[in-house]
Amino acid sequence: MTTFYYYLLYSTRPKNQTETYSIHVDIYEKQSFDYRGSLWFPINNTFLPVHRFDLTIAIPRADFNSEHCSKHECIHGKCIKYHDIQQDKSFCQCYPQWSGQYCTIPHILNCTCSSDSLCIGIDAHNRSICVCPIYKFGPRCFLKDTICELNGIKRCNNSDQCIPSDLNRQTLQPYTCICSKGPRSDYCEQEENKINLSFEENFHSLETILIHFIKIETTYISKRTTIFKKISSMKELIIISWSDPSNLILIDDMKKNYYFIDSQNFAYDKVNLTKQAKLSDRCPHINEIFNKTIVDYHLLRRIKYYHVPCQTLSFNFPCFHDDIYLCFCYDHEGQRLTNCFQFNHTTKFDCLGENDCKNDDQCFLIGSKCSKRSSCLCSACFYGERCQFITSRFSLSLDNILGYHIQPLISLSNQSNIIKTSIAFNIIFILIGLINGIFTMITFKNKILRQVGCGLYLFGSSITTLIIIVLFALKFWILIYAQMSQISNRSFLNIQCLLLDYLLRIFIHMDQWLNACVACERAITVVQGTRFSKKKSKQIAKFTIILLLIFNILIFIHEPLYRQLVDEIDEDKNEKRIWCAVNYSSNLQIYNSVITTFQFFAPFIINFISAFILITKKSRQQLNIQRQRNFRDILKENYREHKHLFIAPAVLVILALPRLVISYMSKCMQSNNDSWLYLSGYFISLAPAMLTFIVFVLPSKFYKKEFNKSIVQCRTNIQRRLHIASYKKGYKYI
Repeated sequence: MTTFYYYLLYSTRPKNQTETYSIHVDIYEKQSFDYRGSLWFPINNTFLPVHRFDLTIAIPRADFNSEHCSKHECIHGKCIKYHDIQQDKSFCQCYPQWSGQYCTIPHILNCTCSSDSLCIGIDAHNRSICVCPIYKFGPRCFLKDTICELNGIKRCNNSDQCIPSDLNRQTLQPYTCICSKGPRSDYCEQEENKINLSFEENFHSLETILIHFIKIETTYISKRTTIFKKISSMKELIIISWSDPSNLILIDDMKKNYYFIDSQNFAYDKVNLTKQAKLSDRCPHINEIFNKTIVDYHLLRRIKYYHVPCQTLSFNFPCFHDDIYLCFCYDHEGQRLTNCFQFNHTTKFDCLGENDCKNDDQCFLIGSKCSKRSSCLCSACFYGERCQFITSRFSLSLDNILGYHIQPLISLSNQSNIIKTSIAFNIIFILIGLINGIFTMITFKNKILRQVGCGLYLFGSSITTLIIIVLFALKFWILIYAQMSQISNRSFLNIQCLLLDYLLRIFIHMDQWLNACVACERAITVVQGTRFSKKKSKQIAKFTIILLLIFNILIFIHEPLYRQLVDEIDEDKNEKRIWCAVNYSSNLQIYNSVITTFQFFAPFIINFISAFILITKKSRQQLNIQRQRNFRDILKENYREHKHLFIAPAVLVILALPRLVISYMSKCMQSNNDSWLYLSGYFISLAPAMLTFIVFVLPSKFYKKEFNKSIVQCRTNIQRRLHIASYKKGYKYI
């Protein structure tokens, strides 16, 4: 807590009872001059400065966005709501050269602040209001504060920052050192403690651990600092740094299982420990080591038996606990004794009541004084620096599935198994998709096949397949290299965030609709018979393709509006990640659910109905000619001939089913196993777009014949061009 003293007087004596008085506080960053917010405090005292007025100011976080309002009174400015105030109170923040309650008074005088400061207005006495940079002070910021570097000697270490104290600030020191690696001492000269922690082979799988650094005095725990650590692999070495005074280290597996790591008689000082967490070092609950009779005793009677485990169990037995005490075994003059301390097993980690973590997740406070920072431990389903993003109902985004598995600044060959596997499948899918798209395009590039709607739909499907493959490849590799910190151009990342998933979704659904149109066209051909017009079919197909494209663009048009880049900084690992995040309102989630369901079932139903109509109508037409035959026999015969019309959409819908199922699953991605499941669903859901050639060309003798012709024609054209090129080269040589 930093204390400032200001002495205020009313402009008139006695106080004008008809006026309302208040304090308005603007908060700016001294380094960047970024505006952080404004605070308002009413003053009701009748006389100043005799009456003392204590204010506690909660400065908004750096990522806090000031809430705007829509007051029309702000003529030459914008309306800003006061931060952290229950009343709906706001003010007008004037544009440069304007002042007044509603920004209607033009400045006659120019600002007289120093050139490296920020002028935010003119006060009632026509004096400039200046925000000084970090090493300047004075009413106009012309005076230089040299306290941080006196006679060329830096007060703090070279890599650390020195902050001069404000003249109105009550402090024992004229400056404060902010240590780059967390608080270590007043001048940042003390090195941090480090522990290199590994896990024995048979240790159960963990995703997150709590590390308790405890300072034990003779009879009590004087200080306890708790931090958390994410574990990407149980085989990797975890490096943990800390600076708070402590002489005992425990880890907690988040299930109230404590494991003893290390202890010593004096506080750790610049140590670099290497330790292994072992199952044998677990601190069991008293229920596991005492019989029920002893456990049911009153605490004062039961605690008399607490020396027994240390004396009778294994010599390496480290500790145990009940619901109140944490007890440790130690050696004293050849005897094994027990020392118990009160330990709060239900500590609420909420950063001392200033929890900025969303969804009521746990907030851990690291450091002290000006270097204090908070870190959020997200519960299942949530992620992000402030646990602001959710992993349930996220429509299979690769960012959510693979993002945290990608390790920054590490080569592809050293990435985790899930990343290597996804790369392999990505390459396979790209090759299959390209072959499918190119073969389908070669087939339907033939003008004979494009004389009817079917040919145009399938030609369009080949194009959408190639677009899907290109978008999928871009999405995958941009994500990989962005999270590996190989791509940092924010404009480029913002464009891909807004467009790639949006376009991918459009063309995946577009491909499904084109397949349904093929089925409709076939059914219409049979129903109309000799009345079928190729010219009209072609015109309708062109119109339908354009209409479907516009339809899919419009129903998903909201997606880019809710996508944004979000920075996440891990100060412990010195890593920065840039996420492409999407946050929908509850109403928009309902809309997405309805649209997803419609987009999934409508093409599938159209496929089945069209196939049923085609087979039924064709059977009835044959019955009119072959009256001696049974309709059921003809129907069975036509089904056997055209059963691929039922099988193909059924296969496609089964492959696309993971996308729908995961979109509706309330369960969210919680573990590495879930990542594998969701990743499998993501790849499988792309498969229908890569099977156009197999589903529509190969089963048709006519299409297959035209494909072979097109291949022969392509081969002939290539050979002719190679022959002409070689002939020209030989002629030039002669």
